[in-house]
Amino acid sequence: MLLKQEILNLLDQRSIQYELYEHEPIKTVSESQELGLPHQEWATKNFFLRDKKKKNYFIISTQENKPVDLRTIREILGTSALSFASGEDLEGMLGIISGAVSPFGALNDESMKVKVYIDRLFEGNLMDAHPNDNAATLFLQADDVLRVIRESGRAAEYIDLPEKAAETIE
Repeated sequence: MLLKQEILNLLDQRSIQYELYEHEPIKTVSESQELGLPHQEWATKNFFLRDKKKKNYFIISTQENKPVDLRTIREILGTSALSFASGEDLEGMLGIISGAVSPFGALNDESMKVKVYIDRLFEGNLMDAHPNDNAATLFLQADDVLRVIRESGRAAEYIDLPEKAAETIE
């Protein structure tokens, strides 16, 4: 199980630059915004989703204030209906708690079922990510996040997520 220190060690071993901010545990976007961290234009919201049959799991990262909906994500991924994965799945598959979801959670998925999709607007730019701990936030290059996940043998790629106003999830 890779927790905060192991994630930091992994980044250091790969000479990946990052900024680390430790803070009170947070669970929501609004709590994140209250922290007053720098680089807010690159802040993310992350969803741990599953398909209807619980065969496919996804971590989706997009811009913190960007409205998106599950129907649009489903259509883009070509899956059956999507819903939020349970807290049991979150803890059992990723070893993290609600509020700590980020692409790094996929590194703890021993079954390698979880696919990571990062909104293309982060390509070539910074993004924030919890290091599997919602009491810390990293800012690093999104390209480096994808590289670390791919090097672990897991599926990770950029995806074009259009802004959607109907049935949004925040």
